[in-house]
Amino acid sequence: MTQRNNMNKLRTFLSSILIFSFGICFAQTSNVSVNDSTNRQKKHLPKNAVHDPVMAKEGNTYYVFGTGRGISIKTSTDRKNWENTGKLFPDTLAWWKNDIPTQKGDLWAPDIHYLDGKFHLYYSVSAWMDFNSSIGYATNTTLNPSNPHYKWVDQGKIIDFRNGGEGVNCIDPNVFVDDDGKVWLFYGSYKAGLRLVELDRKTGKLKNDPPEITTITTSLGEGVFVIKVGEWYYIFASRGRCCAGLESTYQVVMGRSKNIKGPYLNKEGKSWVDNYYTLFMAGDYYEPGRGHNGFFTENDTTFIVYHAYTRSENGTSILNIKPMYMDNELWPTLDATKKILFAKSNLINLKK
Repeated sequence: MTQRNNMNKLRTFLSSILIFSFGICFAQTSNVSVNDSTNRQKKHLPKNAVHDPVMAKEGNTYYVFGTGRGISIKTSTDRKNWENTGKLFPDTLAWWKNDIPTQKGDLWAPDIHYLDGKFHLYYSVSAWMDFNSSIGYATNTTLNPSNPHYKWVDQGKIIDFRNGGEGVNCIDPNVFVDDDGKVWLFYGSYKAGLRLVELDRKTGKLKNDPPEITTITTSLGEGVFVIKVGEWYYIFASRGRCCAGLESTYQVVMGRSKNIKGPYLNKEGKSWVDNYYTLFMAGDYYEPGRGHNGFFTENDTTFIVYHAYTRSENGTSILNIKPMYMDNELWPTLDATKKILFAKSNLINLKK
């Protein structure tokens, strides 16, 4: 009897080991499958996946530049079907690391325009959760890599945390060329808000150093972009949580002013300096976060170019391009009205 009990105990023990071992093997196999699937998703992103996009056109080709290693570049001939065509900087530059020690080659939120025979591209040199940032600047006479004159020339640093305003995170540049020929640089983020400085049109760099800095907001917004329609300067910026996939709450807000330096007001007449704004575009169930927009003007229409964290793509940020309109109170809208928005100021994104 004792021997039989011992045998039963042994069988139970061996069965437990087998079940436990199978559980471990299954768990390990499941983990490998999940990880492999995740890795495949990361490696095979949709061709229209992008972050912080801006768009320009040369000839019959549209070019989208976005955040990424060396700045990502996409091309299309119809604004619908996109191809990944490399990066602007094939190698990291020494000054990025010297200036921002935590920098690893990922450049953020470029802005591009065409002026005086050249494309001018401004970009952010920073690192995640490092608020000591800089803005760099590069030029090229063409966007077409098949052109023998194609060559991006880095012009160095424009402004940084040392001279861009106390506590200001110097990222997300946007250059605006006014009717009088003056060139302005908007920049900044949540850390201490948005700022404005004047650039020298000939050099593309600061007109004065240290610069005369105009405060646009004290904490509101990032990804600032300004267009002009008639007598109004319209300012757009993003707020909310970005970079969190389906947990993102990014949205675009707006204001306007009759002076490039502001103050920019919302629809109720309250100032952006005091962090008041009017909502322009929010997320929904299908695209929880929408933001960091640029603008592109062609023919009689200005388009908003932005990324949206998209549920059908597992939260990947996807390129969106939509036409803009004006309402009866002369505020920009995405609702189709009888008046298409045409921002002549934004024609600097086009080289025929």
